[in-house]
Amino acid sequence: MNDSELCYLSATRAIRLFDQARLSPVELMQALIRRCESVEPEINAFTETYFDEALALARQAEARYRQGTQRPLEGVPLVVKDEFKLAGKRRTSGSLVYRDRVDDDNDIIVQRLLDAGAIAHAKTTTPEFCLPGSCHSRLWGITRNPWNLDITPGGSSGGSGAALAAGTTTIATGTDIGGSIRIPAALCA
Repeated sequence: MNDSELCYLSATRAIRLFDQARLSPVELMQALIRRCESVEPEINAFTETYFDEALALARQAEARYRQGTQRPLEGVPLVVKDEFKLAGKRRTSGSLVYRDRVDDDNDIIVQRLLDAGAIAHAKTTTPEFCLPGSCHSRLWGITRNPWNLDITPGGSSGGSGAALAAGTTTIATGTDIGGSIRIPAALCA
């Protein structure tokens, strides 16, 4: 399977291949990291990346599959919207006001995904305080739609939508009050 195919695997397909020992969580994470490094400067979907940590966790996930102790989402790559707490990582909410805020714990949705074995390898952009229907902030700049760099991926979960559409993650978190997932889903389809 080539990198392009790996980068667009669904979570269910990836888990099936992990279970069958036809794909390793390390191989998938490495393919996604290569993809991130090739497209991210233009798309600007990430606030921060945690590639070294993610690779170490992917090695642990690989061992769990060999031992038969895997959890439901074991080894599945995850990006976390910059609105969610991720322990030990910055959560800026796209604002200069919170540029240095670091969380001590995880939001419940993030904790549940991590407890199920998902591996967070990046945080994704959001407009300041998740308000606009586009995805740009003074702190992180403009996030672009991977299908057309001249248009927005939408917002406020635009970084997550752009990351999924660009093939730089397998799953992503998002929020939705006034279309924050639905707009990126429509614009990045």
